[in-house]
Amino acid sequence: MSNRPLVMLHGWNDAGSSFESLVGHLRKRLGAERVQRISIGDYLSKDDALRFDDLQAALDRAWTLQGLPRDAASVDLIVHSTGGLVIRDWLVRHFAPDAAPVKHLVMLAPANFGSPLAHVGRSMLGRITNGFFSRQAGQAVLETGANILRGLELASPFSWELAMRDRFAAGESMYAPGRVLCSVLCGNTGYSGIRSLANEEGGDGTVRLATANLTCGYMQIAFREKERDTGRVTVPEVVDYQPSSGRCAFRILDGLDHSAIKLDAAESRMSRGQRETLTLIERALTIDDDAFDDFCDECDTANQKLTRQPGERRGKPGFQNTVVRVRDQFDVPVEDYLIEFYDPRRPDGGGLARTIHESAIRKVHCYQADASLRSLYIDTTRLCDAVERADTRLGMSITAEPMLDEDEQNARYMPVGFRTLADEDIEDLCLNVDQLRALFQPHRTLLIDICVHRSQADNVFRLSAPQD
Repeated sequence: MSNRPLVMLHGWNDAGSSFESLVGHLRKRLGAERVQRISIGDYLSKDDALRFDDLQAALDRAWTLQGLPRDAASVDLIVHSTGGLVIRDWLVRHFAPDAAPVKHLVMLAPANFGSPLAHVGRSMLGRITNGFFSRQAGQAVLETGANILRGLELASPFSWELAMRDRFAAGESMYAPGRVLCSVLCGNTGYSGIRSLANEEGGDGTVRLATANLTCGYMQIAFREKERDTGRVTVPEVVDYQPSSGRCAFRILDGLDHSAIKLDAAESRMSRGQRETLTLIERALTIDDDAFDDFCDECDTANQKLTRQPGERRGKPGFQNTVVRVRDQFDVPVEDYLIEFYDPRRPDGGGLARTIHESAIRKVHCYQADASLRSLYIDTTRLCDAVERADTRLGMSITAEPMLDEDEQNARYMPVGFRTLADEDIEDLCLNVDQLRALFQPHRTLLIDICVHRSQADNVFRLSAPQD
């Protein structure tokens, strides 16, 4: 860890004091001389007027006031939950990838791609995050940080655009050996008591493993209009697929929830999982560039042992946070659409369609301010195993409103809109099992940009020659 200052940032609805125990553990493990200087961030997170823009700008000012260095690789950082988004936004706005002042970045249960709690009601959110609380405390919680929670909501434009800037931007990555060594640690067990209301498989009671992981993918699909012998049809094409740049470590911590990962208990009272977490934090803060790839591989191997593999029953399921954004060719959001998965050999989609929509797709969340953005929480093993058992490919298609109907005599006449599967003038996208396993991976986010073609009937605009 050398003699770099250590900066620590908390999450939403928290305070810097929650890191006091962890600071003590690190001083004991690393030695006071190696933790030369510790700065614990404290920032507002529940004021409704605040945006992530404000937090990163205020962080930049506080960094200067504290006299923290800005030279490349001059500081180490530990962040928890929402702190992961704050630091990523700050880094990508203020520093080139090879000039970031952070060397080791340890993310504890970060909400890199959101939290399933962010959109729930204020009273419900208070129950989940605070448990039972007094009437006075309940009345005091008049604001929840509305703008911050919008950024934390699943499928938010903020998390999407942030990933475009720091995970899929052209050029070399900020997160890689020789630059920022980023390690993401996240538990896989929910809360007990009243807070168990927030629990779901594949999560720690607040964030999902899939939304914590900074390793992700981006895919573009375009449904283009083309002329065929039978007339105009809409044909899907995979325009591009790219994995996120650089490399980050990601480790699942068995048995830990969102709060326990901060290690706020005495070391003698820690669970086995918490002691393992402390060791991993120590390693992540001291690892050098040459050893980082091996550390990442070690984390991947440990994760596989905890995750149900294809054709197996043991282990916990692995989920992918599949975020879909649908727009037309004019870059206008399409908010009313339906994505369907099915067996392309069967007119009704077959039993495969039922299995996928009832079992493999666990949850769907539409971003509240823009329904063109949706998060599909998909059990990747169940999805791929179902297609393999059916010995087929998986068909995927999309229907959207308004639906084009060029027949002026039809009661449903609609001169502009989208071609539909029912009219057999839109083709489906088919993927085999190998392609599915490459695209639908456990414990990660896949961003899918879909462009659908908005068509116009011939009578929408006509040009004719003047009559003699």
